[in-house]
Amino acid sequence: MSRRMPLLNRNWKILLGLFVSLILLASILMPAFARAEDADGKNAKLRDKRYYYKAFNRKDPFQSLITGEFEESEFELVDIYSVRLVGVLSGGMERFAMLEDSNGFGYIVRTGDLVRNGSIVTVGDRSLVARVTFFGQTTSVTLRMED
Repeated sequence: MSRRMPLLNRNWKILLGLFVSLILLASILMPAFARAEDADGKNAKLRDKRYYYKAFNRKDPFQSLITGEFEESEFELVDIYSVRLVGVLSGGMERFAMLEDSNGFGYIVRTGDLVRNGSIVTVGDRSLVARVTFFGQTTSVTLRMED
């Protein structure tokens, strides 16, 4: 019984090796037999579609849309003394104040945002309170919406 087992294992290994080699041989030879020849003797393919991208005189699709030279500068903070409160927006638990300067430029700020020489303390229903420090003196500035 013990002599038959190694012989049986070896036979399976040989059969498995032959089976794998036949599959590899078939995969190599099948494309050669599968080619169809047309009337001229040239190989005909079922689907021969080729796409070419003609990039001559076209804009590069990967080029940045923002071009030119830019100066990186720190954004200017809002001067609380030169703006007026235009509106208050509430979004969930937060409130945002809409401010407008004399040129008509708008700012949207919320509690904790920085302003020139200080920060926003609270944004109420119709008012805004900011804390501003000049030369060591801290003052509270309140802006109210006009009726």
